[in-house]
Amino acid sequence: MMRSDERSCGSDEEVERLVRALQSLVDGESAIDQLVACGLSAIPALREFLLHGRVTSVPQPRMWSVEALGRLEAREVLIEYLEAPNRALDAQLCFAEDAVRNTAARHLGRWHDSETFAVLLDLCRKRLLPGVIEAIAGFERIEAIPYLDRALEDDFCRGAAEEGLRRIGPAARGALLLSAITPLPNAADETPSSLGRRRRALTLLADMTPDAEDWSVLRDLLNESDAEVTVKVARIAAQTAPSNDRAVAAEKLVAALERVPWHAVKEAEETLLSLAPESMGAIHAEQRRRAARPPLVRAGDEVFRLLVRLSGKLTAIPTQR
Repeated sequence: MMRSDERSCGSDEEVERLVRALQSLVDGESAIDQLVACGLSAIPALREFLLHGRVTSVPQPRMWSVEALGRLEAREVLIEYLEAPNRALDAQLCFAEDAVRNTAARHLGRWHDSETFAVLLDLCRKRLLPGVIEAIAGFERIEAIPYLDRALEDDFCRGAAEEGLRRIGPAARGALLLSAITPLPNAADETPSSLGRRRRALTLLADMTPDAEDWSVLRDLLNESDAEVTVKVARIAAQTAPSNDRAVAAEKLVAALERVPWHAVKEAEETLLSLAPESMGAIHAEQRRRAARPPLVRAGDEVFRLLVRLSGKLTAIPTQR
């Protein structure tokens, strides 16, 4: 004989009670398992709550409803929600609702079929969201590359985009090369987001073991004024450039050291070591120039200390490659 709680689990009254329980920040999360245990009978009430329920600045109840729908494999409801107009009326509500949409997109990404992929790409065309980018990245399909590349410009999406492009691997190389050399809207008026995209594209290319053909495309970036771009292009030069270009890369990087931000200093140091022996001349020349400064100036010269440290490490490297 079934217990009374088993008989009532899928009843409309019990489902409505559990959906109302989602709105409690204390007990709401525990209602997810109970709703999933109710099975398909819970889907209509969850759909109503998600699509027509009140949008608030606290996203957790709606995120929990999405989690329950995902576990109930209610794909069509998730698609319906993601394709519906955003009902948030102000910036605070929009920010909260974005968390719900990200959760829905991540759950939708569990279905690796062409229809789901098409829905996610359409969402990307309208607006970039981290959850959507994570979902399309999980497909590892080359059709996602343009969207992942564009997402490199977005501070919220870039992590998922980088991971997706890494997973796609060599098939993304051509798009990343083009991205790295394309400032938008143009070189003179490049936006900060475009510059960030190009830096990240160069990082990804450096991790893909670039070849001589790649270097021929990227070589002119050594003439750019951005110090982080210089660091990353020099890193690629250390892997694949001929000796004369390695020397040029070292000279450009040493000249840019004063402008390298703190978080890229270690990468710059390692790159100059990788460029040895071609980097020795530029390092020693700049070290001598800075050593001629007054003692008080040298005492606060972080670049001078870096050059001294590099010189010490390079003494053990032979002068011929």
